[in-house]
Amino acid sequence: MVDFVDQLKGLSEQEKAACLIAERVLGAVAEPWDIAGRSGVVDAMLTLADGRRAAFEVTVLAAEGAIQTDSLLRRDNHSWPLPGKWLWSIRIGAPSDIPRLRAAYQRIALACEAAGVQRPQNLPWDVQIADPDIRWLVQESASEMTGISSVPAVDGGHTRSAMLGPPARAGIVDRSLAGLRPALETAFAQHHMPRHLEKLRRAEADERHLFIPMHLSALPFSVIDGLMASESLPPDAPPLPQEVTHLWLAPAFSRRVLLWNGAEWSSHDPYDN
Repeated sequence: MVDFVDQLKGLSEQEKAACLIAERVLGAVAEPWDIAGRSGVVDAMLTLADGRRAAFEVTVLAAEGAIQTDSLLRRDNHSWPLPGKWLWSIRIGAPSDIPRLRAAYQRIALACEAAGVQRPQNLPWDVQIADPDIRWLVQESASEMTGISSVPAVDGGHTRSAMLGPPARAGIVDRSLAGLRPALETAFAQHHMPRHLEKLRRAEADERHLFIPMHLSALPFSVIDGLMASESLPPDAPPLPQEVTHLWLAPAFSRRVLLWNGAEWSSHDPYDN
């Protein structure tokens, strides 16, 4: 582990993990490249087993604000103190919602408990209109609160906390992965992608690899859950621009990584090697 850390010094933890996966799957050796004052270059260069060189760029895919929301919720240990008698689940839809919701959630929860309703939108209309924070939460914010009246805030000597998390996602799972290509077409249009693709385009290398760690919010639920749960390979080639020869997809909470090599998809489990 010490040798690995020293070898990839200067890269982020995410970039180091991506390089380690590429080394294990390809039998390659990774060298940090976006260091030592270099500007506008790929994150790393891979020396492949046959001596050829591959440019290696890492960028995460996530819905707007999702990474920031995760970071802010971790600071609060995904919990806030409960103000009343019920357990509450709070789903944060945008990082900008957090300051106002943190200041108002206790009063909103107590109003719901007093009225015997589990969601702020079920409060009497006159109560919603009279309280600007309740009106904001129900009508304007991307967040939601749900009280669980059957679970007490205090159970014996144990005091529970309000549970904080991202918006819940559900639906039909695309285990065939037929929806992956159109989902990637949309994802590749994200504003940060051209910068990473340009780095690959300029790189002097035999191959150009784009490695994408995928947040749960990166793609529609049916596709991202299919990537995590299915053992199938995608039926279609990814919509890669000309400058990219290889595409890596690393879904969150999945044991497998998918690799497109320009001709076909393959599935790999590099984490236990």
